[in-house]
Amino acid sequence: MPSRADVEQYADTNRNIRTLVLAVLRALWGQLPHANAIVTRDALLESVPLMVTQYGEVAGAAAADFYDLMREKSAAPGRFVADLADPIDVEDLRGQIRWSITPLFDRENPNPDDALSRLEQKVDEYTLQPGRDTIARSVERDPAKARWARVPVGKTCSFCLMLASRGAVYRSAESAGQSRKYHGDCDCTPTPFWGNDPYPEGYNPDALYEKYNAARTAASSGKFKPILAALRTQTDGH
Repeated sequence: MPSRADVEQYADTNRNIRTLVLAVLRALWGQLPHANAIVTRDALLESVPLMVTQYGEVAGAAAADFYDLMREKSAAPGRFVADLADPIDVEDLRGQIRWSITPLFDRENPNPDDALSRLEQKVDEYTLQPGRDTIARSVERDPAKARWARVPVGKTCSFCLMLASRGAVYRSAESAGQSRKYHGDCDCTPTPFWGNDPYPEGYNPDALYEKYNAARTAASSGKFKPILAALRTQTDGH
């Protein structure tokens, strides 16, 4: 059964991984000739997938350890060891790198700061994704019928709060749908549950669902984007 301390500790691990990989990225960025967008692009396309893969393996291993520890604490029946997710799709990441640095190619007003900000978001997202996918894959393959929830921790965006309002209902890729999507600069933490495991202290899906319904009413719409915009306004979120 995951406690608040367990979830916070795992979230701290992910924050540390984020801090390390972004430090490496910024050091690399500081050595590149931003005025030469092509040279910068080519260097990033070569180096960034290597660093993201390396730290992504750490994120995947940390998630597997977290899953196995929570399973042991829950006393789930049978034997099962967390199933590590596949490595990142390097070509997909390279596409995101190209998108991130498009501000460098603006001939009239190149913007290295904007390019770096975009790149940091994508490096953060892709580095931690193997860990998030490890939790989802392990839940799907665990014979003890595990489930997972997106538990808000630290800096959690409105998009994740909306998904967290559903509670521990995700078991397969089909049931998770868009809930398997993440982005950079957010601490929400996929957390496994078994049987009647209680939620960690401070995580109340019903209260979050009330906020979602209030946002839906304020948006006067059942569509995703207007509801999310209203929720951001109500929670001062991002």
